[in-house]
Amino acid sequence: MRKLITTGFVLVLIFTQGLKAQQPNMIDELREARLDSLLNEVFFDDDDLSYLFGLKKNFQFLYWRSSFDSRTFFAGREIGTQQHNLSGQLYYLHSKGFYAGVSGAWYSQLEPGYRTTILTAGYSKGLKKMDFFRYRLSYDYFFFNNDDPEFDPLYNSGLNAGISLKSKSLGTRFDAYFLLGDDVGTTLSWDAFAYVNLVRLGTYDQIRLEPEVSLYFGSELVEYQLNEVIIDPVTNIGYDYYYEDAFGLMNVQLQLPLNIKYKQFDFEAAWIYNVPQTMGDGISYEKSSFFRFSLGYILSL
Repeated sequence: MRKLITTGFVLVLIFTQGLKAQQPNMIDELREARLDSLLNEVFFDDDDLSYLFGLKKNFQFLYWRSSFDSRTFFAGREIGTQQHNLSGQLYYLHSKGFYAGVSGAWYSQLEPGYRTTILTAGYSKGLKKMDFFRYRLSYDYFFFNNDDPEFDPLYNSGLNAGISLKSKSLGTRFDAYFLLGDDVGTTLSWDAFAYVNLVRLGTYDQIRLEPEVSLYFGSELVEYQLNEVIIDPVTNIGYDYYYEDAFGLMNVQLQLPLNIKYKQFDFEAAWIYNVPQTMGDGISYEKSSFFRFSLGYILSL
């Protein structure tokens, strides 16, 4: 029999052995960075935004976004005590596909509440003869805000690669995220989404639902039970188990966002439901949900 012994991938991927339990927040910030690396996909694929740029062959813009989450989770597991978080991102994007930005997040129950700044640079483009297909590649670098002399992060950067298939009302995307540093960690995600137009507020402005289902794959530390007790010859302590990383499905997430686009603003209110999965026996995670509210603004340059 085997039993899950960690609270999630967050404790495996981000910190050294002595700091895992003390620094549980970074992976959620990384997920925010991964999601926002898709900003260029959202905008470059949206023909309605052409009115912001007129008939320019090449255009560029800034996009600012701030989000509030009523609770903090990664892969369906709540991070520490019940807490909310506030994140912000600022991105520069060019119609040729290049983009760069900065992001960070503040957590209500951590000290210090603001832990990390993430710098991002990337590229996203579609194929001329296959306008429904897009590919993207981005690189993140982390700056840590932590005065603890024992703090020694295992990872200092990340690389994201992904593809998307999208029509006017349906789409799917696949992403692979690689954490880089003293070690290498990997997460995979697959998303399927749809657009349901509800109300037109004008020629370009509208209210619509954007339902989405996501599957997240990552690593967990699993305890395996031995058939017999093994005595450590140095410590003379007996063990009837051993630990090993296991890679597999960690969470199924359902999102129901209501999005309002008005002129250069977009507002989103989303209900998010987690169905966490386990790769070991004996421990299960409760299903959970939270609300996210975000406000964005696009500025043509």
